[in-house]
Amino acid sequence: MTTVSQSIKCSGCGKPLPEGFTKPCPKCGDTRKTHDVSIQETLTVSDSFKWQHIHEYYERHPIFLPVVICITLGSPFLGLFLAGSVGVIVGLVIGGIAFLTGLRAVTKVREIREGN
Repeated sequence: MTTVSQSIKCSGCGKPLPEGFTKPCPKCGDTRKTHDVSIQETLTVSDSFKWQHIHEYYERHPIFLPVVICITLGSPFLGLFLAGSVGVIVGLVIGGIAFLTGLRAVTKVREIREGN
């Protein structure tokens, strides 16, 4: 919102004069005029701030990781000991167990924090 106000007065004696007055001052006869202009402005400012912090890391489970390593290193020797189709089936079963256990050994964790 803007408000403008203006006034005219005689520079010699300070007598207020009507707007558009062009003659000499009726009080002192001075021809100089002072124009006062005042502008009043209202300004409104608003701001918004949002933030988000994402922290990602891999969490290792101390029990599952050694189990996966032992199964991975021990399965070839078991296949060597058990020859033939029985060794293949046992190797596949142990490989499946190692795969499922490996999924539990390391977990990706994502922490999200937000604020205003």
